[in-house]
Amino acid sequence: YPAAVVPDMIASVTTVAGDHLGSTTADAWVSAFPSDSWANSLATGLLRVLNVIYGGTDASQTDALAALSSLNSAGQALFNAKFPQGAPTTPCGSGPAKVNGIAYYSVSGNKVFTNFLDILDPIMGVAAQPFGSTPNDGLVSVCSSHWGQVLRDNYPWNHIDEINHVFGLVGWGAPDPLAFYS
Repeated sequence: YPAAVVPDMIASVTTVAGDHLGSTTADAWVSAFPSDSWANSLATGLLRVLNVIYGGTDASQTDALAALSSLNSAGQALFNAKFPQGAPTTPCGSGPAKVNGIAYYSVSGNKVFTNFLDILDPIMGVAAQPFGSTPNDGLVSVCSSHWGQVLRDNYPWNHIDEINHVFGLVGWGAPDPLAFYS
């Protein structure tokens, strides 16, 4: 979005595990729980608590189903129609490396279970169920993560590893996500 709105202020865009084509997990949850369901109410409450914990100021407008709807296939298709810079030119392919002078890159992992000590790995296992055998990181398929020049889509990380949560636990021998970001 910023690359389209203020391109003179953006040199490059690098996405990490972006769900550019939508997340199959989000598709499943949006279809399973209507906006008036207890699950949406519970998830919305959890998002509001997390917003306060992480320093957000106003969580009163948080709605879990609306958030998931922006991450599902339909929501991402709407976003991509407005902001297509870097979109892959073939299914599961790469997109242009440069659009209007702005470089586009993407990276992602392709593992669901990475470390038996990581308390969130079982949650990734449940979240990954809608993907079946499609390579994914627990929340985003490898193909959906492609945007611009794909630098790498096979890091042995799950979605939690990619953001270095749960004490920085990753799989044995896996690269340190912090080293990637530095």
